[in-house]
Amino acid sequence: MTGPLRAVALLAVAAALAPGGTPAGGAPGVTVPAGTLRVGQRVLVGLDGWPAGTVQAEVCGNAARRGVLDCATGAATHGQVPPTGRATLPVLVAAPPVACPCVLRVRTPTGTASAVTDLALTGVDAPAVAPTVPAGLTLVRVHAVDRSGPRGWFGLPGELAVRITLHNPGAQDVTDPPLQLTVGPPGQARTIVAAPALGRIAAGQTREYHVPVSTGTAPFGSYEVEGRIVTPGRPVAFTVAAARRPWGLPVAAAVLTVVSLLARPARRRAEDGPVVVAAGVSTPPLPGG
Repeated sequence: MTGPLRAVALLAVAAALAPGGTPAGGAPGVTVPAGTLRVGQRVLVGLDGWPAGTVQAEVCGNAARRGVLDCATGAATHGQVPPTGRATLPVLVAAPPVACPCVLRVRTPTGTASAVTDLALTGVDAPAVAPTVPAGLTLVRVHAVDRSGPRGWFGLPGELAVRITLHNPGAQDVTDPPLQLTVGPPGQARTIVAAPALGRIAAGQTREYHVPVSTGTAPFGSYEVEGRIVTPGRPVAFTVAAARRPWGLPVAAAVLTVVSLLARPARRRAEDGPVVVAAGVSTPPLPGG
């Protein structure tokens, strides 16, 4: 077939492509032949509404969700679009690096214009993409214990030991997610606590943190610690309570009461004074005695 006849044939095939046209809003469009295609086949792809210049067409698996990681970029086809914005591009259907669903992705080198169309494709022998877990953390356990010691026995300012266990179920590391802590009576935990840095939690890793939380002077009752960890995924929030029982105060009061009661007879005897008996003095007999 001579050159002019080949060009006419290519134009005829391009006219037989599935209708595409310029989408609403002037976005670039791309059309591929109808039916199922196979790896290694060369097809004509229609372009419409594109800026003049170079375009790149590549076959992608996984619906191109991860961009170039899913596309056969090394076997991409390059072509030129004239000022009319319309072109017919012969494309070699290369095998994508990952399994279908497959698409044909066309874009400019700078990515300012792009279009994707579904591609029914056979002959793909590529691994499926494992589902990914979005980056984030899960709360395994949180527990708080009063570590105030003798100071807490008498209701003095003390300390709660908060133990937080976090797990990273994702495929990506989580580095220094902000930790926010407040402490106070139940339902009123408004006092901000200086929270430590959580550091790096590797993918699949479980880490435990021991966070000291200072508390103020407290009578009998409970304290609550509210926490929030801001992660790339859904934030982790928790509330943990710990009871403070300053039993030293009633014990001290009881001891003082007992000591006071024991001291009363001694004080009474001291107030009555000593009994004096005079030697050598006889008492006259009573009348009638």
